[in-house]
Amino acid sequence: MKRLNLITLTLVFCFFSSGIAKNESIRGKIEMNLPNTSKPTLEVNLNKTFFNLLISSNENITEEIVEYAKYAEMIEGIFIRVYDKKAINSTNMADHYKNVLKMEKWEDLIKIKDKFSVSLLFSDAPGIVNGVFISYTDQHFTAYANIYGKIDFEKLGTLMGKIIESAPEFMGDI
Repeated sequence: MKRLNLITLTLVFCFFSSGIAKNESIRGKIEMNLPNTSKPTLEVNLNKTFFNLLISSNENITEEIVEYAKYAEMIEGIFIRVYDKKAINSTNMADHYKNVLKMEKWEDLIKIKDKFSVSLLFSDAPGIVNGVFISYTDQHFTAYANIYGKIDFEKLGTLMGKIIESAPEFMGDI
């Protein structure tokens, strides 16, 4: 009888723990803390709570903040990792992310040599993207960013246009 109880208890635990693990999986969110890698030189972890706090706590809300608030509403979280290329095996890390993106059926949107790429995970709902994954590498650093949520593709295009218009420094190196 004790064996039957133990087996039943084990099966129940496995059933419920696998259900919990599935509930924690968020479409578009990629695990950025990889085992067996060196610590990133820069690590950013932002979630919806941060964006809500930033927008609501600013008493002197400028037009620019209101403009970008409509983009922040779509985002559930942002993870960024930047690594010193001398401290990591950048090929293994790049291969790991490529495999994750392929397995989850992300679509390559932009790829410029092995320096810059943008991949999207489209939702079943039309016009919605569940995730954006960006990789950038230069001679000194390798960076990865994962943005996830229910992102309106049209608004995403407008935002990317604004970023390109602002001519970020790294775009000149690509």
